[in-house]
Amino acid sequence: MRKQIAFAFAAAMLAAGPAHATSFLVSTTTAGNTGSSDAGRIYTATNGSGKLNVKVTGWSSINGVIDNSAVGSYGTAGLGIINRNETGANGTHQADSSGGTDFFLLQFDQAVKLTSAVFNSYAFNGYAPDNNALLGWGSTTAAWNSTLPIDGYSYASLASAFKGTALSTGTGASGSRGIALGDQAFGNVWMISATTPDGGKAYDAFKLGGFSVSTMAAVPEPATWAMMLIGFGFAGAGLRYRRRQTAVSFAAA
Repeated sequence: MRKQIAFAFAAAMLAAGPAHATSFLVSTTTAGNTGSSDAGRIYTATNGSGKLNVKVTGWSSINGVIDNSAVGSYGTAGLGIINRNETGANGTHQADSSGGTDFFLLQFDQAVKLTSAVFNSYAFNGYAPDNNALLGWGSTTAAWNSTLPIDGYSYASLASAFKGTALSTGTGASGSRGIALGDQAFGNVWMISATTPDGGKAYDAFKLGGFSVSTMAAVPEPATWAMMLIGFGFAGAGLRYRRRQTAVSFAAA
């Protein structure tokens, strides 16, 4: 009887499976993928136990109106943005806040949390380099590789659609920095944007060299929860059975 109880309990627990998050590293510095594209870039990351797909597109807020911009791929430097007010020459080929506020939209095939990113900063118009970034996260039912219909919409409308936003402050130094956000900062759409001018560092200007994300922890399905409860029930019955046996044995002694 006890062997049957133990087996039922173990089966229920195994069926539930571990609830843990999975991390992915997405590099945007792929050699050979140079040039600019209004359609964006698609990346796939694997970690041995899963796969993650993401589409990166470029946009700019120009006078408060969203405009589809070209995503430039610059090899080991990463991704930059060229909006319609820029030619790409003279340092206007990164995400910056001159001639419009440039931002990347990252569309994932599942909900994720952004945990770090590489902000390769650049001096712009003679000012000291700055790589602050405004982050936003939200959810959409649109396919991850679809074109989001936001061209021509107001930036204020887009901002209100995000579930949350946060400022990631840099020092102007290039390289990866961690991003610590709350447990609710999950979504299948993320924004990484240059910010408005601040102080002597007049323009944020950076190329996106990659990013790390973690997926949401697995949640057992209702049927799995039922099996778990059955398993706990059997375990409880086994404990009661053992207590009765112990009591009888004690009395007999």
